[in-house]
Amino acid sequence: MTSTNYSYSKDKQSHVFSTFLKHIRQNNDLSQEQLCVHLRQHSSLFHNLDTITVSRWERGVNIPSLAKQAEIVELYDNELTSIYSCDKQFLKECCSLVAIPNALDLKSSHPYYANDEYQIQSLDIQDDSFYLVLKMILRYEGNPSLKLKPPLEDFYGLTNVKISIAKAFNGQIVGHGLYLETSANNVFELINISSGLSEIVASCEHKDRDAMLVLSSAGATKQVENSIMSTYINQFSQQKNLRYLCFSVCDEGFIKKLNTAKLEPFKVRNMEFNDIMVAIHSFLLSRSELMANRFLLKLAVISPKRLVTFLSNDDQGGC
Repeated sequence: MTSTNYSYSKDKQSHVFSTFLKHIRQNNDLSQEQLCVHLRQHSSLFHNLDTITVSRWERGVNIPSLAKQAEIVELYDNELTSIYSCDKQFLKECCSLVAIPNALDLKSSHPYYANDEYQIQSLDIQDDSFYLVLKMILRYEGNPSLKLKPPLEDFYGLTNVKISIAKAFNGQIVGHGLYLETSANNVFELINISSGLSEIVASCEHKDRDAMLVLSSAGATKQVENSIMSTYINQFSQQKNLRYLCFSVCDEGFIKKLNTAKLEPFKVRNMEFNDIMVAIHSFLLSRSELMANRFLLKLAVISPKRLVTFLSNDDQGGC
């Protein structure tokens, strides 16, 4: 089976997935019946698929769920992000997640930030402010599994730790994300509290990295928070070697956000921290599960260049 670049129809009535499905079938010299067989063999989601349904999908009469779309796209070595990047209506929905609103009564968790302009910046160990920002994030999250010993400046292995920050006026930090690429085994060890961040960052160099682990994510407003999330979720979507995305967090606001996005925790563990029991929620998603979640798919479509456009003041970021 081959993967091909497509010229999508300009017909506004043609759904981008319908166009993709028709092109991929024709470019692989498959009849609708043969496509049905391939899909039925590939996943139990298609156990009762028939040619009538495939025909309706191709004509845009109806569209399969994102879960089924993700399975089909994966089978033909493509990505839903590339398909939906061609959908103007979908891009408008993406823009609305991050664009700075005009409302003066915007709710903000930051006492000195409302709806001012901000920029997203990525930090790694080479940046002068890396250690300072990392200490701030670890203090904010209050996750006992994130303790690092010896002191941060002396710790080996932080080259794999990445930070995204949102900076407003005067360099004020109004949002952050802390994540790293690691192995699925390391992720499961952290989820089961059989290891901590120290062990994970130390072993990153010695294992294949097939998972992204998000350890903290926050923003002064929901738009800032969504912008931060888009940085690492888009990065995840662009690297096909990454098969799993895991959030291991204890911030109640962010946990609620994930619940609202219809994500259920894979495991919840309680750990004592400064004489207080802290509930650490771990959310584990496969690549196809991420793509099947409409909220996360929107964030995955927002590339760094597109985010800059969405955050511009011109015409509400182009929304």
